[in-house]
Amino acid sequence: MARHREFDEEVALAGALNVFWKRGYTAASMQELCEAMGLNPGSVYAAYGSKHDLFLLAMRRYISDVTREGIGRIEKSASGIGGIRAYFDYLIDGIVAGRRQWGCLGTNAFMELGERDDLVQQIMAEHFLRLEDAFRRALERDPGLVHLGQKPVDLARYLVCVAQGLNVIARTSPDRARLEGIVSAALSACREPVAA
Repeated sequence: MARHREFDEEVALAGALNVFWKRGYTAASMQELCEAMGLNPGSVYAAYGSKHDLFLLAMRRYISDVTREGIGRIEKSASGIGGIRAYFDYLIDGIVAGRRQWGCLGTNAFMELGERDDLVQQIMAEHFLRLEDAFRRALERDPGLVHLGQKPVDLARYLVCVAQGLNVIARTSPDRARLEGIVSAALSACREPVAA
């Protein structure tokens, strides 16, 4: 019979996630992870397997949470362009308020490990496709939206690139005006719906 875990798994995983987010996979030591999780090494290995297994679990949790929150903002808006704006507002607010001071865990992991870790590459490829699909559906939702000769899927891919760029420069502590300027330039590629 499997032994019941005597610790809060959500709290422990959140601790590990923050260490990986701040330090990256390679630089995060098991000692730091254990301290953040409130567990000894034996408990960490027994509950989560290897450091890599723990990292992938933390990364998947992070991606799931940020995807649900961000894409939810796109989908809740009455207009497609409004939803896209809401997504970027969410990103900017997180960066300026310090909730994304270490950038995006997924983007950081992809930059650090993507070329040599197939699982990290797969997780991020799936994330990029979900975000691209949400942007594309938002662009298609506004029937009067003028795409300046571009296909919605191409604009959606462009917006994914803009989002990832914001995640990268988040580590430089940019101010709101700089971020707003980037987003405004990006959204200029997607005109507001033409009034009937």
